[in-house]
Amino acid sequence: AKIKQWYQRRVAITAGGGLGTESELDKWILHRASVAISETNEGFRNYMFQQCTTAIYSFWLYDLCDVYLESTKRIFYKGEEKEQAAARSTLYTCLDIGLRLIHPFMPYISEELWQRLPRRTENDPPSLVVSRYPEDSVWMNENIEENMKFVKNIIHTTRSVKDSYLDSKAKPEVYMKTQEKALLQPYLSCMQDLIGCSQLNIDREPPVGTAVGTVGNRCEVHVLVKGLVDPQQEIQRLSNKRDNAEKIMSQLSEKMDKYTDKVPESVRQANTEKLAALKGEVETIDAAIENFKKLIL
Repeated sequence: AKIKQWYQRRVAITAGGGLGTESELDKWILHRASVAISETNEGFRNYMFQQCTTAIYSFWLYDLCDVYLESTKRIFYKGEEKEQAAARSTLYTCLDIGLRLIHPFMPYISEELWQRLPRRTENDPPSLVVSRYPEDSVWMNENIEENMKFVKNIIHTTRSVKDSYLDSKAKPEVYMKTQEKALLQPYLSCMQDLIGCSQLNIDREPPVGTAVGTVGNRCEVHVLVKGLVDPQQEIQRLSNKRDNAEKIMSQLSEKMDKYTDKVPESVRQANTEKLAALKGEVETIDAAIENFKKLIL
């Protein structure tokens, strides 16, 4: 944590001026900063101080450090000047907001760190003590929140598949099959870094010998593990997974057949979508089984 704080400050120390041309990732972290501001202020208004600290902690650790900082290392080391300027300015803004938010709970360390940040203008306050506490901002963006949730689900699924077969330091090729190519395109570099793969291919036919994961019915991820797994064992594992999915489908279909007029439309819609996702998952598993059968022949 201390190393990441040092890294954040070292990168942000050269930031100046307002925001540049923000990437989708920049817009997402500013949205998350807005969420933290909103939840913290709501906590103060309702005397729910645990809500305040949870919101601040989640923003610093899970949003800023775990995702944004890890995803922008590539930009700070290899990105174009315009990208670096936007990322530095965004990171500076997030550090400034984060330190202001945490100041009532950690006044001394937040003041010390804030004093090490350069002032953007001569009119900036000299101390956090006399600075305005962050208020609801203009960066709220629910569309980006939903898009990033999908991206993080793909990253989580791919890493789970990868960790099931390979050493944590391995960097295999990964293939994605999805109808959401336009949505995912701005996040591909971020996804490759957070997954830890040598190459991330989208909408290219995966080769024989890949392990498969699904994100609902929106995306399939294929991790190349040929030569690293026992095809027979993998076929058995996938068959068990298929049996479990079919069992859930059968239970859900039986439940839907017994609908009455009292069942809300929202519940009907949710179950219909869940059933469609399960059917898609079974089809993906069937394709994966056939894939591994080819390795035996």
